[in-house]
Amino acid sequence: MDKIRALQYFKRAAELNSFSLAAKEFDVPPSSVSRRVKDLEQVLGFELLKRSTRHVSTTELGQVYYQMITEVLQKLNEADELVSHRMGVIEGKIRISALPGYGARVLAPVLRRFRQQYPGITLELNYSDQVVLLGQDAVDIAIRVGAVVEERVIARHLTRSSFKLVATPELLAQLQATYGKEKLGFEELKTCPCIQIRSPRGLIDWWQQEDDDWQKIPISPVLTCNDSETILDAVLAGEGLLISALWEVQEALASGELVEVPTEKPVSYGKIPEVDLFILYQQGKYQIPKIKHCVDFLIRHLGDKPPV
Repeated sequence: MDKIRALQYFKRAAELNSFSLAAKEFDVPPSSVSRRVKDLEQVLGFELLKRSTRHVSTTELGQVYYQMITEVLQKLNEADELVSHRMGVIEGKIRISALPGYGARVLAPVLRRFRQQYPGITLELNYSDQVVLLGQDAVDIAIRVGAVVEERVIARHLTRSSFKLVATPELLAQLQATYGKEKLGFEELKTCPCIQIRSPRGLIDWWQQEDDDWQKIPISPVLTCNDSETILDAVLAGEGLLISALWEVQEALASGELVEVPTEKPVSYGKIPEVDLFILYQQGKYQIPKIKHCVDFLIRHLGDKPPV
């Protein structure tokens, strides 16, 4: 029995709660994963996974065993990757996870230049709002809001962005004429057509800053959505107002397709006036040339810029 492969299969099946999903990652039949794990259980003399028709989960001993082997397998993988790279040759796959809007509009053009400089690199991009665990998920580098620090994970600040309330020039002019005022206040925002973002944790509320406190605005959304492209299309079509991080709407503001909506008091979502982005990676993987060069390239081109 190839024990290392069996351990790898068990680890991913335990994390994904599925033989079929683990098999898909390793590009093998689900029966291969199941059989290798069964062989491992026979060697150990105890059951690692509880099986049902559509789901697997760790037994009590299986969870203890998983925790003990995870760091060992991680170090083995890092060692294999490190010694497999010849000095001065940057090649191989890099898996990157980023927020959808930031990934498509800001990160992608920079990564295109990175690949031009290092043509031996293959990029696997995943744009998602879901929280990733670098020690478990198939991700080498993540770009996320906030420094979500796991053990042995480095979080380095990239940039800071403000939030903007935006609309098409035509919709803004219409609303200003309807309410008879240039700056919209709390009462006007309650009745304006709005587009509301839905995150994995639920709908993102709108807030108005009141001195050192925040007041929730009970908006009336005409559209709620979790897809950044659909949301941007809707606001560009004049369907409603949108609160967004600047990186989502910066191009549309520059072109004049959208304008910032003047308000009597600052508005935002999440009770924060601005947001910080961090690049996350595992400490050990930074020794691997392809990861180090990619992280350094992204920080050089995206990081340490003045807040916008």
